[in-house]
Order: sequence, then structure tokens, then C-alpha cells
Amino acid sequence: MVELIGKTITLRDMNQKEMRALWRKYEPIDNPKYSYNEEAVDALFNKLEEKSDTIKMLGVFSKSDEVIGALTLLRIVFSEKRCELDLFLATEAHRNKGFGTEAINLIKKYAKNELGLTRIYADVSEKNLRMQALLKKCGFLNCKAFKGGMPDGSNRLSYVCVL
Repeated sequence: MVELIGKTITLRDMNQKEMRALWRKYEPIDNPKYSYNEEAVDALFNKLEEKSDTIKMLGVFSKSDEVIGALTLLRIVFSEKRCELDLFLATEAHRNKGFGTEAINLIKKYAKNELGLTRIYADVSEKNLRMQALLKKCGFLNCKAFKGGMPDGSNRLSYVCVL
């Protein structure tokens, strides 16, 4: 069980009920047609449980223990000491408050000290200027651009952070 305690948030494993609560309130930035689907959320929860050796999704919890987002380490390759990072905060009310910065900084320490990783990659849409700024603020460098490749049809930018 993972529990990383910061000043304003805690990153920890989510149970199925907490994951449902997160996706129920999710306000996507790039998909206005999103609607909550409990079966899809349960399928995701089960998939994460089955692949816990290469994927680790942690809930981002406020000090009042409300789940406000998720941070995922995926495609963990221990032999190459690397993984990929994905982060989202569920609602606009929780974005631009420093929670993302704190979450990434907590997971960087965990990835280095507990998992023995040396690099974290993150892919982001060229249109997602907020995430790009967040990654740069947390020490990530833009290392490559790919034409297309994002769900919204935009170009994909790849970032890396050396731990």
C-alpha cells in the first residue's frame, strides 16, 4: 500500500468506491461529451488491479480526504529504470491550485527512492498548455514532438525528467 503525504494533498491507493467517486465528478478539459459509466470505471479498476506490477494509479486526496484526482505511473520498466506519468485533477475547482505540482514532486521522490527509477516520461497534447507548464515547473524537459497521436488530433509532445 502506497501513501505519500504532502502539505496539501495525499497520494494513496484508491478503492473501487473512491475511483467511482472520482470519475463521477470528472470534468474533462478536451472531451465535452464525456459521461460517467460505472461499468467502464469498474473495468478500469479491475485492469489496474491485474497489472499492478507495471501500472500504479494513486488517488490525489485533499486534506479533507476527498478524492480530487489521480496520478498514474504506467509502463513501469524496472530493468530500464523508467516509467510514464499521467495526472489529472477531476474538476476545474481543483486545477491551478498547486495540487498537481505537489503530486508530481511527491511521486518523483517515491519513484526514485522506493522504485529505483531514474527517468519519468510524460506525453501531453500540444494544446494542453497548463500541463506543459506544470511539467516544466517540475523539472521535465521537452524531448520530442510527434505529429498527431493525441485523441484530440493534435501533436503529441514527449517530456522526460531525470531523477
